[in-house]
Amino acid sequence: MSRHRHAHPARLLALSVAAAFAASPALAGEKELQAQIEALARQLENLQRQMAEQKAAAAAPATTPAPASSGPGSFKLNISGNLDAAVGHQGNVATGAAASQGSTTKFFNGGMAPTNLAVTGSTEFGDGLTALFKVDTEFLTSSGANMLPVSGQIAPSSYNGANGGSVLFNRAAYVGLAGRYGTLNLGRQQTVAVDAVVKVEPSNYTNFFMSSVYGAYNLGNAIYGQGLVNTVAGKYSAGVSGNLDSRDNAMIKYVSPNLAGARIVAGYSPGAVAGGDTQGSKAAVGASYDYGNFSIGGSYTEWNPMDVVTNRDVKYRLHNLGVGYRFGPLSVRAAMGHTALPAVTLKDSTNTNVAYSAADASVKGIGATYAVTPAIDVTAAYYVKRYDIASGNKPRVDTLGLGATWLLYKNTKLYALFDHASSRGDNAAAQTLGGNGSANAFAVGFSYAFSADMIR
Repeated sequence: MSRHRHAHPARLLALSVAAAFAASPALAGEKELQAQIEALARQLENLQRQMAEQKAAAAAPATTPAPASSGPGSFKLNISGNLDAAVGHQGNVATGAAASQGSTTKFFNGGMAPTNLAVTGSTEFGDGLTALFKVDTEFLTSSGANMLPVSGQIAPSSYNGANGGSVLFNRAAYVGLAGRYGTLNLGRQQTVAVDAVVKVEPSNYTNFFMSSVYGAYNLGNAIYGQGLVNTVAGKYSAGVSGNLDSRDNAMIKYVSPNLAGARIVAGYSPGAVAGGDTQGSKAAVGASYDYGNFSIGGSYTEWNPMDVVTNRDVKYRLHNLGVGYRFGPLSVRAAMGHTALPAVTLKDSTNTNVAYSAADASVKGIGATYAVTPAIDVTAAYYVKRYDIASGNKPRVDTLGLGATWLLYKNTKLYALFDHASSRGDNAAAQTLGGNGSANAFAVGFSYAFSADMIR
């Protein structure tokens, strides 16, 4: 009874008719009866199939066109950036030779992260290929002015324009192609040296260099590729090192896919100097490896600036190495870098010859970040920077940094920073701290990040 109660009405009707035909003595033979039963069965199957299709169509949701991002030819545009500003107090501002010295209250740009605006785009070709581009500019929150980098004009002078005077997209300007075998980018972009240690930088990229007048750029961090050289005896400044920071011009960079936690990065900037392919060129290779909570990375870079007096290339070398490990809420990082800067005469932005003597710079740093709560973390880092410029002129700068951040929302932070720097052994050189001295700085700031996608 239960089977008949749930049977479809069409099936009951067909069975009843078939039974009636089978019982009727007026039918002309058993074969004809069997044929009629089979015909009714086929009609029943067709009726059941049609009703099932109608029921499925009624239950299905209304269909909408597939989004453009799901197939070849789709285009995605992302606009992102960060606004960062802080107010604080800086001590011992001027150098030893300055007419006025002392402390001051000032506005700091980019305490936790640089203020920037970036546009990234990509188009899918199908078969795993994607064309992409990125332009990124850094600017000052204090004035809205373009942040012309003190450093970063690496690669041949023919690529540098006015050595930064006309740089709009100072953080990135490149186009590339990505696929299953990796990504190839061409243009101004982050150096291989930074790519190698991006996960293990001791300060977690916090600006613990407020206490020096020149900031993190000119103070010279060889972990990223910076170091100081001198233009006259007993003096040193950004100089050549100002062209060796975290960005490269005219670079061809390859980034491999993730290979069981390992990634390889290689970069090359052609020299564009007539008569030789090596002169003015720059090449770098780096690798990183992640295994669980452990990370390690390192790189080697060689640049061949051409001496404008001898018309021969000289070799600038940088190597760096960093490691990191996470113990639950605590992550620790350590990294070192070493630069060897040759004696060389180069053209400056006014096409004037400037002679740089040989110099050597090294940096060692250790740092840790502890997540007190999901919204609050604290960071501490300590750096030792040594410069070997000339006999009797081997300065050293030690920097201690402390910072705390409070995540108000997923893209909004309040933070407080403190750093202390001390210098010695510089023989009254043009040092940021004014010879043998020390300085402190403290700041409280606000950082707001944003990102928006547009797809068609």
